[in-house]
Amino acid sequence: MGDYHEFTDQYKVPVIAKLLHALPHYNITFHKINSTFRPNDEIYLESLGILGSVPAALLIVSLLGLLFYLMTRCCDRKPRPAHSITSLKVALSIVTVMCCAAIGLGLYGNDDLHNGLLEVLTAGRKVDNLVTTIRNQTHILENTLTNRIRPQLVELADIFDQPVSNQTALSKLFVSLNIVQGNVTLATNAASDIRRPLMGISMTHFLTRGDQWELIRWPGTVATLALLLVLCAVLLVGVARHSRCALILFSVCGLLAVTGSWLMSGLYLSSSVAVGDLCISPADFLVSTAPRDLPTNVLLHYTQCEPGHTNPFTQRLRESQNSLNNARSAMATVMKISLVLFKSSGLQPKLGAVNADLNSSERLLTQLTALVDCKAVHHNFLAAARGLCEGGLLGLVLMLIASFIAAILLTIMVWVDSHTWIYIRKRNDYAQVDEPSYISHPAPQNHQQMMNAARTLPRNHNGHFSPPVISGSHTLQHPNKRQQHEMMAHAHIQQNMRAMGTHTLGRLPSHNHSPTHMTGKCKCRYLNTTNTSMAASNTNINPNTNPSTNTKHPQQPKHNHSKYHQ
Repeated sequence: MGDYHEFTDQYKVPVIAKLLHALPHYNITFHKINSTFRPNDEIYLESLGILGSVPAALLIVSLLGLLFYLMTRCCDRKPRPAHSITSLKVALSIVTVMCCAAIGLGLYGNDDLHNGLLEVLTAGRKVDNLVTTIRNQTHILENTLTNRIRPQLVELADIFDQPVSNQTALSKLFVSLNIVQGNVTLATNAASDIRRPLMGISMTHFLTRGDQWELIRWPGTVATLALLLVLCAVLLVGVARHSRCALILFSVCGLLAVTGSWLMSGLYLSSSVAVGDLCISPADFLVSTAPRDLPTNVLLHYTQCEPGHTNPFTQRLRESQNSLNNARSAMATVMKISLVLFKSSGLQPKLGAVNADLNSSERLLTQLTALVDCKAVHHNFLAAARGLCEGGLLGLVLMLIASFIAAILLTIMVWVDSHTWIYIRKRNDYAQVDEPSYISHPAPQNHQQMMNAARTLPRNHNGHFSPPVISGSHTLQHPNKRQQHEMMAHAHIQQNMRAMGTHTLGRLPSHNHSPTHMTGKCKCRYLNTTNTSMAASNTNINPNTNPSTNTKHPQQPKHNHSKYHQ
């Protein structure tokens, strides 16, 4: 019962193949064409190219959208609140994880496609070996009948061509010998008819090319998808560590990844549609590509192997078998008569050799009868068709879906990443401080206002000015009156610089870095480098002036500024 089920098992078109085959096929003039799989037809290949150009068009649209986006955002240097950048980072992480899942789906589909192609190659190799075996067996049978039995029969005819007393027996002997020769010729012709259609069938080149192509395709696809996973990992590390360098690196490499993903989508789409068209009727494709010497009914019989159909080779095998049986019967008569008529001619070894070759030929025919049975070829045909059209096509469609989703997600990732790293500033080389500084107070506009500002400075219980403390280990010494005027003059210069649009430390206005954010170390260094300018402004300010009376001492002491320039 199981053998009968295997015998009647037939190929069924998968649903995926039907869906892909239903996709419209248009030529370059947008006229619908026949969707039958014809790899040698330029119009059919043109329709596949048009289908594959759809993802390429989406690639152009996505790149143009990214270009316009970067053109609008590249000059935006306004700082964003922390929660805004955090939201971008969270969204970027979620999309990256989804992209990793899509890449994993592509790896799974690649493995299914690889297994399906291996089944095709394995089944094809078995069929090729079977055809080669049948061809070799028929060649051996022909060689045995032609090059071994025929010469021996000719030699026996020469021996029998001698005068004997019993002409009736001699005449019957020659008749039997001619029957043997005629049946040997019929068996030889039948074997030749079996071998001739198989001479043009050779799948060795196709199988070798398939092995080489799959040996490159499978690891190459795995390596490509692995690189995309590494790129996603770089982005996740950049988001986690707030690394501007990693985000910029992904922006550059992400463009290449987006381009490659869209191009892979186009390639997979064209390939999936082509395989779907092939899987609608793989037997018809084999008939269209079969050698001319191979009859169509022979190929259809082996691909369908229906119980009601007769094997095309069965008749020729039956003829050859009957011819060998007749030859053996006639040879028995020859042996019986010749051994009586020609006792002293040493015919026993020659007659035995002919009978041995006939028996060998009969065994070859028995083996050929089992080899040409359609069950073995049909089983391998089903294994190849199902391996390609079920497992292989499913894997190819999964790779198509994965590459399409990955292309979309990578495009979004590049957009969000480019939006994120723009607002991530480089880490400052100095520490931030929060305590207020006297430099940040509005500078007085005249001498009287500077004197009033000096009176408002904090004092201790002895009436002296309290030293301002700067963050870190830098503490200013207790300022004397001269230092007070120098600092106030510096504040005046600082305000004038801001009014004129001049910014220190090379910062742009949009950076919004006020002087209050500088550390004490930087403030002291800046004061030291600007003392020369302040000294010029101090010519109108007497350091010995009493702030309470606004009176000046008669003498202006000399000051050594060398310590400020060291």
